[in-house]
Amino acid sequence: MYWKENVPIILLFFLFNISILLIGLLDNGIPNISVIYIFFFNLIIFTVYIIWDYVRKRKFCKEFENLETLNDVVGMTNGNTPGQRDIYEKLDELRMTHQRKLDEESLKTKENLDELTRFIHDMKMPMTTMKLMLDDLSDEEGSKLLSEWTRLNGMLNEVLYLKRLPNIKNDLYIESIDLNTLLNNSIRKLREICIQKNIGFDIDVQENMVYTDMKWCQFIIDQLITNGVKYSENNDIVICSSTVDGFTRLTITDYGRGIEKRDLERIFEAGFTSTENHDDEQATGMGLYIAKNVAETLNIKLTAASSYGEYTTMILEFNKENKFTHLTAK
Repeated sequence: MYWKENVPIILLFFLFNISILLIGLLDNGIPNISVIYIFFFNLIIFTVYIIWDYVRKRKFCKEFENLETLNDVVGMTNGNTPGQRDIYEKLDELRMTHQRKLDEESLKTKENLDELTRFIHDMKMPMTTMKLMLDDLSDEEGSKLLSEWTRLNGMLNEVLYLKRLPNIKNDLYIESIDLNTLLNNSIRKLREICIQKNIGFDIDVQENMVYTDMKWCQFIIDQLITNGVKYSENNDIVICSSTVDGFTRLTITDYGRGIEKRDLERIFEAGFTSTENHDDEQATGMGLYIAKNVAETLNIKLTAASSYGEYTTMILEFNKENKFTHLTAK
């Protein structure tokens, strides 16, 4: 940076000294030795100046080149020249303006999230009342409304968990969990929809104990089974568990519409629904995104395999049991 900045000065010096040499050569009245003395004297003075100027500007230039964000300005020196000090003051001013705008946007986002959380919690009470009223209806009439209630409740929970996601690490309690309990809870929530769509469950859980957070793992399994039920009809969802290389692996397979090969790598992206069924109003594109982020925090590997029009398998691979899991589970 320094040399690029001083190229005009260096070129001007050499142009000036070359002019002196040319005048000395063309004017026979000026002794050549005097011209050479003047040339080297200028060269020495200029070299000393360049070295001195480079040393005093070097640190600031290096720090400036290494800047990655405006926040890095805090650790910079003020500079040793008026120009450097002006640059530093401008950068610091921009940093403070940027930080102020970030704080304002952060406050607005927090207020919006708090308002959203209050809305969801306010909705929970009438949702509970509706559930009690639906339980009193006749089987045929109540089952249809109950399936819609289940969908609505699931959407509210999805938004609530999305809001909690940034602070998930403050809300973890690792313990020994029975996968059968989580699976039964998820299936029970979807009982009415499964009856309507004639969906059954073929469960073969050989390895059922894992160390994880119950609430968040329940959310992941809810999402995977809900997706399986949403896109299936008149068939069974197969749920199996096994041990592979010391890891407990849980697979949930539905024989619904499946996922296109080109979509398979994108299903965990926020907001992505589908390229083949892009007009699907049931899909929000957030369920699997939240589930993937939660799984990564819990050190659970979540992957998917599918053949379009045949099946979709969601795979949960739980971490190996070790001393750390025992300590955190106490």
